[in-house]
Amino acid sequence: MNIVDVAIVVVYLFSLFAWAIYIGMRETAEDFLVLSRKAPFFLVAFSVISTWVGIGTTVATAASGYDTGISLAVTAGIGGIAGIFVAAWFAPRLKWFGDIYEAHTLGDFFYRRYSVITRTCASVLVVAVYLMLTAAQFVGLGALVKVWSGIDFEIIIAFSAISTVIYTAFAGIKSDFYTDVIHFIVMFFVLFIMLLPIVMGEVGGMAKLSELPSSYFDPFRYGGVSFFIAGLIFGAGSVFVTMEIWQRIYASASGKSARKALVLSVFVIISFYAVSAIFGMSAKILLPSLINRDHVLFVLMSKYLPVGMLGLGLAGFMAIFISTVNSTILVASATLAKDIYGTLYAGREYDLLKVSRVSTLIIGFLGMVIAYCMPDIVVLSVNAMFMLLILLPSVIGGFFWKRANAKAAFASIIVGFMVMLGFLSYNPNTAFVPGFVASMLVFIFVSLYADHDISENLEIVNGWRDEIFNIKTK
Repeated sequence: MNIVDVAIVVVYLFSLFAWAIYIGMRETAEDFLVLSRKAPFFLVAFSVISTWVGIGTTVATAASGYDTGISLAVTAGIGGIAGIFVAAWFAPRLKWFGDIYEAHTLGDFFYRRYSVITRTCASVLVVAVYLMLTAAQFVGLGALVKVWSGIDFEIIIAFSAISTVIYTAFAGIKSDFYTDVIHFIVMFFVLFIMLLPIVMGEVGGMAKLSELPSSYFDPFRYGGVSFFIAGLIFGAGSVFVTMEIWQRIYASASGKSARKALVLSVFVIISFYAVSAIFGMSAKILLPSLINRDHVLFVLMSKYLPVGMLGLGLAGFMAIFISTVNSTILVASATLAKDIYGTLYAGREYDLLKVSRVSTLIIGFLGMVIAYCMPDIVVLSVNAMFMLLILLPSVIGGFFWKRANAKAAFASIIVGFMVMLGFLSYNPNTAFVPGFVASMLVFIFVSLYADHDISENLEIVNGWRDEIFNIKTK
């Protein structure tokens, strides 16, 4: 690799770490977790985009494009559109909840609406899911650096994990918001302005892609019709169970500001899904014998980007991965610190900022172990996010249905998880479908026939209505 590219990577990453740690050392626990609930519109928009455009949107979609064509990109793209617009509709309500109850996590909702035991169950599942997503980020970053440097994958995983965990422990969400703006600009320039025209020129234009087998244009090829339908359901319901979105809505200056930011972000996110699939399919023509599909995007960058642009692209990708893993670690560490540790030490004083930073170290180490044991980006990314569907009935019911109760939420999570585990060995790509169906049916049945616990807060169901009315009439 040219010395110019190396220098760009080193300077970019060093500047990123220095700036993030500088900001992080000046922050409070509220800054670390939700930016003191004052994030302006443009910071929220860029943060949503940069967080979403991580491994699943770029590397995993390109890898899937190489193997199966447009299927994963179409499912994720349509699901993303549905999810973002539902998020925009839901944002004022969730912002109201976060402000009124000083919420930081998804577990805070289960605690305030249902009970301590449901918060614990939901929080354990959230930590497990985001550990898998953290591992996926480590695998992706390791694949990038291996293609660039040739260093052993295992060594890179360890280095990536240690460096990003230290970064996250100091940076928090405040630094993440500010650096996301720079990451987005760099990645858009490298992928859309530089790499896409070059790759299209090498392939022979978009018309050349149509010569691939017809199966590459089958939207159901990746996981079948059930996976496609589940993808749409999850996309529409993702806002209710994806804690990165919750954190960014919590952090927004207002519900209306969060809504505008989300609507803006959807158009950019969809373009990243599309271009990643195009890169994967182009690589199938240009590099038909590629051994590792996870390396598709990085090999294209290494082979076709000129000196200087390659270094900027590598630095930008590494920064995006760091930013995304920062978000996944923060979700897991905030859940561990507040919902699990906080429950164990209920009624006793503790330093939330200190515990959150220690939790990042624990989550980072466990994510590194999972990355070693399961180094497959697509499997980690897809299965992790769909596991969260088990929480969807409890969250939607908790916000909108007065009959929803703590017993139903608890039974729904436990049964849904057990059913999903039972189907994992049968078909790991669609095991979440019976798990979600089981959780939904159990939730509805128990809600109809069980009584409310005294711990439940039914005001959450309709307490936001006056606030929404005030927003609409202002």
